[in-house]
Amino acid sequence: KPVLDADRNTYAERFVLACRQKGVNAVAITDHHDLAFFPYIKAAANNEVDDNGQPIIDSQKLVVFPGIELTLSNPPCQALLILDSNFPEDQLLRVLHKLSIEPNPISEPSTIQTVPIPSEVVNGLRDLYLKLDSIDILKGKYIILPHTGRGHKGILRRDFYEHYVKMPCVSGYLDGVIPDDQGLKNIINGKDRNYGFRSIAVFQTSDNRKDTFEDLGTATTWVKWATPTAEALRQASLAKESRLSLQEPSLPQIFISKISVTNSKFLGRV
Repeated sequence: KPVLDADRNTYAERFVLACRQKGVNAVAITDHHDLAFFPYIKAAANNEVDDNGQPIIDSQKLVVFPGIELTLSNPPCQALLILDSNFPEDQLLRVLHKLSIEPNPISEPSTIQTVPIPSEVVNGLRDLYLKLDSIDILKGKYIILPHTGRGHKGILRRDFYEHYVKMPCVSGYLDGVIPDDQGLKNIINGKDRNYGFRSIAVFQTSDNRKDTFEDLGTATTWVKWATPTAEALRQASLAKESRLSLQEPSLPQIFISKISVTNSKFLGRV
């Protein structure tokens, strides 16, 4: 657990290199109620060089989303808050303060013990959106992904039907590969009456907790976007059949390279 800036920068450089080697093109840095490591990873991605010491071109740099892993009291579950990849770093603490989260000092090696956000602060997922939207610079710049598991931190636990049906979220996440659980698949694909026939997108995630990076990229999701924003993730979630994939997509071998319009009343010849 590096503490000094130099050691954290070294770790961040190794992290970015591991992403490059594993073919991971985008990550979200989502520590529990903490944002301390995001600036180090973001800086390492911006300053990455290739094997010849040449800067990586902007279009091929690792995309780094800032985020927070939230533990809520109402509903009692976990959720990922992910912000635009270019969200101003000097505004990040406003998000924590709005949720009454006091992070550990940045000089500490670990985050403090996670205390669920009380219902007096966030009374449900809809209220979470209202709280975040009250931050002027944040509105439209974030997405909420509740944990869509059936365990102690998931939104799909028994008797949680109403939370799932009424939540404003259009997507969720799971630690690891989505299991071969037909009941779970029926829920997230909108085929379960108890859950309002509501379909959502689910992101597979690989939670990197080891210095060896062995878990990094073991469970991934492919997303089609134009720019790396929270809105792009939301739009991809709404069109999950065509813009999200849990398997590496194959690029088409046949594509349109030219269109010629020879007789158009309003375009003329194009």
